[in-house]
Amino acid sequence: MNCSEDPSRFGENDFRSSFAFWTLGVISVILSFLANADPSRFGENDFRSSFAFWTLGVISVILSFLANAGNLINLFVLTRRHMRSTMTTLLVTLAWADLVPPTVVSLNNILFYYFLPHMNNSSTFLTIHIITRSLFNVLANIFTTFSNWLIVLITTFRLIVVKKPLVAKNYCNRRTARHAIIIILILSIFISFPLFLYTSIRIYCTNNGQIKYYGLELSSILHRKFFSHLFYPTMVIISLLIPWLICFLIWLFLMRALHSAQIQLTTKTMNTTFTNDRKQDTYFRITLMIVCVLSVYMVCRSVHLFEVIYLLITQLFNFQQQIYFEQIRMKLFCISNIMLTINHGANFYIYSINPKFRLTLKLYLTYYFRRCRIKRRRAFTLFHLRRKNTNDSLDGLSVPNDFHRSLMFTSPNGITPRNDNNNNNNNKVLYPKTIRKPQKYLNQFVDPNSNNENSEKSYVWREIEQRLKHSHRYHYQ
Repeated sequence: MNCSEDPSRFGENDFRSSFAFWTLGVISVILSFLANADPSRFGENDFRSSFAFWTLGVISVILSFLANAGNLINLFVLTRRHMRSTMTTLLVTLAWADLVPPTVVSLNNILFYYFLPHMNNSSTFLTIHIITRSLFNVLANIFTTFSNWLIVLITTFRLIVVKKPLVAKNYCNRRTARHAIIIILILSIFISFPLFLYTSIRIYCTNNGQIKYYGLELSSILHRKFFSHLFYPTMVIISLLIPWLICFLIWLFLMRALHSAQIQLTTKTMNTTFTNDRKQDTYFRITLMIVCVLSVYMVCRSVHLFEVIYLLITQLFNFQQQIYFEQIRMKLFCISNIMLTINHGANFYIYSINPKFRLTLKLYLTYYFRRCRIKRRRAFTLFHLRRKNTNDSLDGLSVPNDFHRSLMFTSPNGITPRNDNNNNNNNKVLYPKTIRKPQKYLNQFVDPNSNNENSEKSYVWREIEQRLKHSHRYHYQ
C-alpha cells in the first residue's frame, strides 16, 4: 500500500466531514472525485481565517453547549410523572435526537481549531481523529434525518388534534407514537446505511512522509455514477426537502387554525366541545407552541437547504468556477452551521411558552436546591393547589384539576375560615358535597400504591389526602 498525501491536509476535508453530517452524507467527498482536482485545497486558508474561527471555533461551540444544556433540561422536565402524555413522548424523543448533531459539530470544531495545530505530529491522534470523525459523522447524519421526520410527526399529530379531535382520541395515542418513532428510526438508518461501507484502510503522509497515519477508504460502490448522480440527491430529497415541504404545508394550516382560535377567544364564541375558558386557552397555547417550533425549523433549515442545493449545483461548473465560488461557499457553510445548531437547541425556549413546563422546572429546582423542608412543602402545595381549574398539559387532553380553592386556606386542624358577613352570627358545618375529591388528578402526580415514605411528594400528598378523607368534619369558625 503506497503512502499518499492527504488531499487537503486537515483543512477543508475536516469541515467537509463535519459538513457531511449536515448535508446528509459524504456529498463533498464524492464531488472531489468528480472534479479534476480537489478545490478544497484552495479553501483551506479561508477556513483558517478569523471569520471562520469566530463563527465555527467560538460561536458554534458555545451554541452547541447551550443547545445540549437546553435538551437535557427538556429531558428532565418532560420525563416527570405528571408530564407524561402522547405529545411529551414525541418531544422527549426529539430531545434525544437533538443531542447528537450539536455534539458532533462541537467536537469537530474543537479538534480542528484547538487540538489539531498542537498535535499534528502525533500519528496516533491523527489516526483516531480521522476514523472516529468518519463514523460519528454518519451517526449524526442518522439522527439529523431522524430529527427532521420527528418534527413532521409532531406537527401532524397536532394538526389532527386541531382538525379532527375525535379521530385524535382514537389514533393519536402513545402506542401509535411509539410505532411511528420506530418506523422513522429504521428509515433513517436505512437511508444512511451505505455511508458505513468502508472497504480498506488508507495510509496518509504529512511532513514529506515523516508522519504517517491511517484512515478509512470508502467502498468502490460509493464512487460510481449511480451514487453520485442518483443516490445522494435522492437521500437529500428524502431527508431534508420532503420534511421541509410537509412542515411548510402544516404550518399554513396551523396558522389558519391559530388565527381562528384567537378570534374566537377574543369574542368568546368558540364553538367546540370545550367547557371552559381554561381549556380554550390551552388549545390556543399548544397550537402556538407547535407553530413556533415549525417557524424556527423552517427558517434554520432554509439556510441549510439553500447550501445543499448550492453544493449540488456547483458540481456542474468547471474547475475555475468552483475556485471562484469557494469563498462564498465557506461563508455560507459557517452561517448554516450556526443556524442548524440554533435549531437543535431552540426547543427549550419554545417549550417555555407552556406554563406547566415553567412551573414544573421551578418546582423541582425549588425542591433540589432548598434545604429547608418547610419551604419545599410550601412550594409543592402552592404549585398544585394554586388554581381551581388547571389544564396545562402539552397535548391539551389531560384531566382538569378539580381542587377546590378553599383547600388552600384550610388550617392544620381542618378548620376553613370564611370571610363572610354571616360568620359572626351562624356557624354551620361544611357539607362533604361542597368539596370535590380530585382522585383522577391525584393519580397523575402520585402513585397510590407507593410505600416510599421519603418520596419527594409523599409527605405533602399524605396531608392532602387526610384533609380530603375528613372533609365532612370541616366547619366554619
